[in-house]
Amino acid sequence: MSDSKSTYSEVSKYYVNVTVPQNDIDRRRYVRSKDREKKWNQDWLKNKVNVNEVVDRFVPKGDPKRSFHTEGGVKFDFEGTRYKIKCDKVAGYLRIFDKKTKKFCKLDGTPSKYEKETHFKIKKRGEM
Repeated sequence: MSDSKSTYSEVSKYYVNVTVPQNDIDRRRYVRSKDREKKWNQDWLKNKVNVNEVVDRFVPKGDPKRSFHTEGGVKFDFEGTRYKIKCDKVAGYLRIFDKKTKKFCKLDGTPSKYEKETHFKIKKRGEM
């Protein structure tokens, strides 16, 4: 199992501690992300996931297009040939995007139009 959690955590910490304090645009993004977290966190907490397991399932090591990158702003992506795992660096949730169907997915990979089924709170290291 890869340690995507470490990669995500390092990028998140840098964003919150270094980027946000130095940039007005990112400060506004940070506030919007925290507002989303306040509004939806109770729902997200019902769907907690181990980011390592999600990334290994949808963007496996052997995927020829596997990459990790910041989209700009609060999102950090683990991207593969078919799926993109979009992680919020501030609010600590992720979504699984199927590039073929152009829809967000449930944990079993089936597309869903219901946001409550497609947002997953990322477990802290001690919960994994």
